[in-house]
Amino acid sequence: MYAAGARVAAAHAEGIWCVSWASSRTIVTGSCDETLKTFALMPESKLLQQRELLGHSLGVVSVATAADGRRACSSSLDSHIRLWDVETGESTRVIDAGPVEAWTVAISPDGRLIASGSHDGNVNLWSAETGEKLHALAAGGKFVMSVGFSPDGARLACGASDGGVSVFDVPTHKPLAKLRAGSTNVRTCAFAADSTTLLTGSDDAHVSLHDVGAGATIASLEGHASWVLGVACAPDDSHFVSCSSDHSVKVWDMAQRACVQTFAEAHADQAWAVAFDPQGGRFCSVGDDKAICVYDAVGSS
Repeated sequence: MYAAGARVAAAHAEGIWCVSWASSRTIVTGSCDETLKTFALMPESKLLQQRELLGHSLGVVSVATAADGRRACSSSLDSHIRLWDVETGESTRVIDAGPVEAWTVAISPDGRLIASGSHDGNVNLWSAETGEKLHALAAGGKFVMSVGFSPDGARLACGASDGGVSVFDVPTHKPLAKLRAGSTNVRTCAFAADSTTLLTGSDDAHVSLHDVGAGATIASLEGHASWVLGVACAPDDSHFVSCSSDHSVKVWDMAQRACVQTFAEAHADQAWAVAFDPQGGRFCSVGDDKAICVYDAVGSS
């Protein structure tokens, strides 16, 4: 179980749409105020802003960090993908993806590839080193709203506006599975640590679990009262968390496939994203209320 920990009530000037942990003590956020920020988790459950990452000219939609915690990428409504040095806050590369070609981004665990979802139904793969567009993976012709690499880097999943979920083999670029998560927008997807179980969240207020190896949806979980906007799995695969436009954050038991804890008014507005720290002792959520909330596992330091 978790307890509410560190919180910053006005972390950005406008709503926060995305969040990622660069390390167990560093959080990266992106906002519709056009900025990204890094925050350090300090002793006594305090969050201290470290750096403001400037460069985007419209709202930041998505942010992701590589496994080493030193590199991050972001996408914005300005149609640009930016790579960042998390420690210095400097933008190290800018990719002009073109109109509606970079709605959401993910970075491979080794930091070498960037995946972006597009309005035309493709998942674009980019070289983080050169900025070159390497491949366009066809996900079915519908707006790709969410993307995510598996922790082992071998698989790439995406969720589309028609409820479709596609999974690709990263080395060969071949499709591995075509799944369904209802018939509405799949706004979020995330692999479990086993790189086989995939979580998705949709506008039908359901969280779905998929077995990628079997190509099957194994559970569709009810509990939220509105759109599910973010999902994340604990590093030990024991549980996962979700957040919603109903303002709540929920903790789910993976084995039982049941909600075990609800933070009913975690945010005063839509809760847009959740993320676990790499060590699994805590997670955080962000929302349209401009707040960052950290939740500590009971008994963790």
